[in-house]
Amino acid sequence: MPVQDSHVNRAFDVIRSQGISPNNPSTKWDVIDPKTGERFPPKAVLRIAKELAGDNSRLQGGGWPTNDPLEELGFDIALKPHLESSELATDLQRVLGSDVDETMKQRLVNARLGQGGFREALIEIWDGKCALTECNIQPVLRASHIKAWRASNNRERLDPANGLLLAASIDALFDKCLITFTASGRVKANPSLSKEGLANLGLRPGHRVELDKRTERYMGWHRDEFERLSGKGSFEL
Repeated sequence: MPVQDSHVNRAFDVIRSQGISPNNPSTKWDVIDPKTGERFPPKAVLRIAKELAGDNSRLQGGGWPTNDPLEELGFDIALKPHLESSELATDLQRVLGSDVDETMKQRLVNARLGQGGFREALIEIWDGKCALTECNIQPVLRASHIKAWRASNNRERLDPANGLLLAASIDALFDKCLITFTASGRVKANPSLSKEGLANLGLRPGHRVELDKRTERYMGWHRDEFERLSGKGSFEL
């Protein structure tokens, strides 16, 4: 039997009765219980609803294969509250409101979230390691755009050459243009940072990123943005 809205409503009750946190394990999305307004992880809800419907097929990976069936049944899917007013939310809303086809929307959403084909391509390109430190712990690696999403067209947003695989702390600095990379791949840092602080994050002199011609073209944009925001006093490691 296919999953029906009654199965989803019962799934909400099951999760409540088992004491499962409504915010775990989903990191980006929630499905809203229309009766109470409570938020629940879409994957957990859909998994239990499928069990209640007698459907033993496995869930596919990724957010949209989970979210779409719930939305088709009339349930609201929302970003986590701390993301709703973020730049990420604005970008996703623009994608979802655009006139591109649904397949392209899914690819763009995944790319903006650092998931899907964009992430997989970067994992392959960088051999599953941080482009700078060679950290190979997959859960802490982020698929980071070089030329910012807001400044890119859809082709650039999906282009793996416009990406680096970076450890999370380094990605946070790179995303805010607090660090960039020179043409030789060395780290250049905002004057508000210190060598000691960067060393505590594992960034030390001698670390370099190997940039090919396609990636270097995007890095030129990032360096210009870095210089605009940093002014004088930036330094190289």
